[in-house]
Formats: sequence, C-alpha cells, structure tokens
Amino acid sequence: MSVRTFLTRSAAAVALTAGSLAVTAGTASAAEPAPNAGAAAAFTVWATDVNVRDNPQSPATCDGFPSPGNCPTVSGKLQPGQQFEARCQRKGETVSGNDWWVFIERGDSRGWIASYFVDTPDDQLPGVPICGA
Repeated sequence: MSVRTFLTRSAAAVALTAGSLAVTAGTASAAEPAPNAGAAAAFTVWATDVNVRDNPQSPATCDGFPSPGNCPTVSGKLQPGQQFEARCQRKGETVSGNDWWVFIERGDSRGWIASYFVDTPDDQLPGVPICGA
C-alpha cells in the first residue's frame, strides 16, 4: 500500500470514528487516532528553501524510495521556523550522511523532505511512525 493511500485511508477512518463517537456519545470532540493512523508530529527545518518533493506521475516510485531522482517535482519549499506536520518516515537516498526522509504536510503542500534538514539532532525523527509499518 502506498504512503498516500495509507494516509488517506487512515484519515478517513479517524474521521469516521470521530463522527461515530460524536453521534453516540454526544459530547465527544474528537477520536484518539489509532496507533500509526497518520497522526502528525510538528517540526521545523533549519535550512532555507528546503524542497518538498513528489512524483505525481509515479507516486509509488517516490513513496518506495524517496530521492530527488524518484521525486523530481518540487511541490513546495520550507523556510526556517515554518512548522510542518511529519506524517511518517522511511529510508531513502542519503543526504549528508542521513538516509531518512519524512512525508510531510503543510497547508496544500504534501511530499517528502530529507530528514537531514529537520531541526532535530536525530537522523530518525522521534515520535514519527515508519511509513507503512
């Protein structure tokens, strides 16, 4: 299953669960997302003009092994201090010694960024699930 399909299905399941709880409980404001259901963690980048990469013609190629070659379309750019939501992470092409990539959302921009540019000391982001796990 692709990362996009997983996130779409997870978001739909969480929304459906939230709606069901609101109807049955009457006072529930939101459902707790199931473990690894696409819940996001917020991070920022330290570099300027960090490319958010995608491949609309072959999303499975991009999702399978994130890299500039597999994800040639730049769907957005992040600037230092701009928050984004990290949905999941997986290994891809190594960037400055770090082979982790992060699938992110920020406004209308969705895609992959190299974890190297995320403002955290760890190569693998804490609290962010592995894509498809």
